[in-house]
Amino acid sequence: MKKLLEFLCVPLLLLTLTGCGKNTELENYKANMNQFFENVKIFDDSINAIDPNSETAVSELLALLDSMNTSFAQMASLEVPEGFPGVDQLADEASSYMTEAVSYFHQAYDGEYNPSLEDAARQNYERANVRLQYILSILHGDIPEEIYSTEEETADPSSQDTAPAEE
Repeated sequence: MKKLLEFLCVPLLLLTLTGCGKNTELENYKANMNQFFENVKIFDDSINAIDPNSETAVSELLALLDSMNTSFAQMASLEVPEGFPGVDQLADEASSYMTEAVSYFHQAYDGEYNPSLEDAARQNYERANVRLQYILSILHGDIPEEIYSTEEETADPSSQDTAPAEE
């Protein structure tokens, strides 16, 4: 009986350890995403705290946006564990839109102000944030119906979900 118990305990122990490996991967991902969302909140708070009348407002904004863009790229590079359908693609799209937004913001504010480029930047910024909301929903176990229409719109080159042409 003791041999049988030892025989059964070893596979159970191995299964438990193997399961822990997957839980560790999931826990690491969740910890990284929690840190990412905390960073986004800090960036948002910092951007909102900029005095628009300050001589350094533009440089402060662009520096924060550059840092946010880096954070988005790091988030998109995370290995998404199984069980979160579409998150990998949404993360890539969010990062891509943020990169576009930051590029347009730089073009809009570096040199002579260009309101059309600022508008393009804001649209891309909003698209990145919409994808973050989808990711957050999926991580909480809800798959938003809007994702399906977003994927269809993204596939259609004539859709409104593409960046405006640069003037």
